[in-house]
Amino acid sequence: MKRFIITTIMTLPLVVFAQSTKPIEQLRREEDLRRAIEVIDEIDSRLNTLVKKREADCEMAIGYKPFCACILKELPVAWSFTDYIFITTRTKEENGYSKLDKEHKLAYEKVGGIRDMCVKTINAKP
Repeated sequence: MKRFIITTIMTLPLVVFAQSTKPIEQLRREEDLRRAIEVIDEIDSRLNTLVKKREADCEMAIGYKPFCACILKELPVAWSFTDYIFITTRTKEENGYSKLDKEHKLAYEKVGGIRDMCVKTINAKP
């Protein structure tokens, strides 16, 4: 038994050393991949939180799930449900449209059409 313990203690450093023989570049790539996965997980978590907030805000304000589902399915990611309300109830001047960049202006311009399409779709159902 004593011999087994001594042999185990003597070979343990060899086993530990053998486990860390990966090239440094591979270890760096693995660490980079781990960090990238953490970033993706964080973004996914934030996106899920935003989606749930948009859904909750619409259901509180509108109270009609089919309409909310339609609006939120089509609403550009750039806008929260509160932004949707502002865009559909205020003027471009009140919303600072002229200060928006080109991409946000394009997203802004889609909102009215999305609302109209959803109203038409919901009202067309028997």
